Amino acid sequence: MCTETFQNLSQSKKDRIIHAALTEFSTHPFNEASITNIVKNAKISRGSFYQYFDNKDKLYQFLVANLYNKHREDLVRILNDNDGELYPSLMEFYDYYIDEMVNSKYFDFYKNTFTYVNHHLIGQNGILSLSTQSAIRKQQQEQFLKAINIENLKAETNMEVLEYIYFIVNTIHHMIIDGFVNNLSLEDIKKRSFRAVEWLYYGIQKEN
Repeated sequence: MCTETFQNLSQSKKDRIIHAALTEFSTHPFNEASITNIVKNAKISRGSFYQYFDNKDKLYQFLVANLYNKHREDLVRILNDNDGELYPSLMEFYDYYIDEMVNSKYFDFYKNTFTYVNHHLIGQNGILSLSTQSAIRKQQQEQFLKAINIENLKAETNMEVLEYIYFIVNTIHHMIIDGFVNNLSLEDIKKRSFRAVEWLYYGIQKEN
């Protein structure tokens, strides 16, 4: 995604580049977004850009991963606050996540990512893919698994827990995409997402 050269930049310079890129991808679809605009607004040279990212796609992949890592940390924090109980943590997280996303100044970046380039999220090499097994990704999964109370879950292995979370996350992402496409209200997107979490956790069949 990003190079070691980018990682070694000061935080203020990295933040300036990230802001310029998010702004450009928020105001233009991926295919129309301009590296020229990004480097101009980030106050860097075009040559410097290519020292930080191989191409526009790698930059976009980095931005998606950067936001995902923040939200992953939010979910781990919520899980810890709820003693690892998955259901209340997921409900609290999606209530917070959907609010933050819709009210973000980069909302159009989220919307474009969910709607048009979500292979960066759920494709084979997407940030949410279980087949993405870098050292950092494995470390993140281990941190996540430590935060979950698995005693009441049917999963017999850590991979089954991750598969279940992957299934829930992808389902909710599709619910959000559908909400964007059909111009649903924030309330309706939340309601459908909460219902999906409840059904996926407890099942849809009525108790006798």
